[in-house]
Amino acid sequence: MGNIFTTEQSNVSRQQRSTLTTPQSNNSRQQRSTLPTPPSNNSEKCYDPQDSTLTFVDGEDDMDFLCNDYKSLRAKMSCGHTVTPMSLTDLCRSLLDKGKSRFVCGNCDAEWSYEEVRKMALLTPEEVDYFEKKLFVNAASNFEVKKCPGCKSRVMRKDLSDLSVRCTVCTANRGSTYMFCWQCLSEWKGPVPRSDRCENDGCQSPLGILRTCGDVVLNSVKDARGRPLKCPSRRACPTCGMLVRHDGEKCKNICCTQCEVEFCFVCLKTTEECLELNEESWFEVCSTGVAPRQTSIPVWQRR
Repeated sequence: MGNIFTTEQSNVSRQQRSTLTTPQSNNSRQQRSTLPTPPSNNSEKCYDPQDSTLTFVDGEDDMDFLCNDYKSLRAKMSCGHTVTPMSLTDLCRSLLDKGKSRFVCGNCDAEWSYEEVRKMALLTPEEVDYFEKKLFVNAASNFEVKKCPGCKSRVMRKDLSDLSVRCTVCTANRGSTYMFCWQCLSEWKGPVPRSDRCENDGCQSPLGILRTCGDVVLNSVKDARGRPLKCPSRRACPTCGMLVRHDGEKCKNICCTQCEVEFCFVCLKTTEECLELNEESWFEVCSTGVAPRQTSIPVWQRR
């Protein structure tokens, strides 16, 4: 049935040096200014020793990186590391404040669900409100957000490989399944799932987008004459093939939100390779010049 749209989902990408822009990026910036003030904890949250749903253990608090020596019992997370409600709250709030939308263990990089964090951190109603709004703002800034052409609800895709999106609002209002194309924003035509295009006239494939997109001026990146550099505004990530866009600000390196590999938007090499070839330069044209428009989409070789 294709993607099911969500208006407040939280998948996280690593923090970017350069910002990926989306059609609703201005809305995301406006939302940041309306977030509630981070709640302050005047008293320490502690686990109930009678809570049979928790696995209590003796030993250190693995997430107490600030050495606060919280007094609560220690409990195991799904990854096996131990936390107290306060240390877990501290860690997850720090991740949110850094622009993350995934909760990752500070010791083993295992990912925790929001539901697990909410329970294990004993989040208060005020903290729940703050966490959920920050999750949505962070996710919206890292993933494309579009409007359903039927009801105009804000949408983020769950399956990045499928262009067909089922709008639950329109489906409920109409009494029948309503799907639209993420690519051309028209009501869906043709079989599903598909990753290239729907059967509406004018629906562009990713290669078509790469071929016809405009240029972007990288205001902080200078060419040999000291002028701002220009290159195609859309690139396919050289690792996974996801199409990303540079907003023209900050340095030439950008992080793909799908595979989380950072690469140079100018030469299309990984950031590590680019910096090695260009003497650690983040703001100058690459020695190999501006890579031409791509004529193929890289296939992600997952390890």
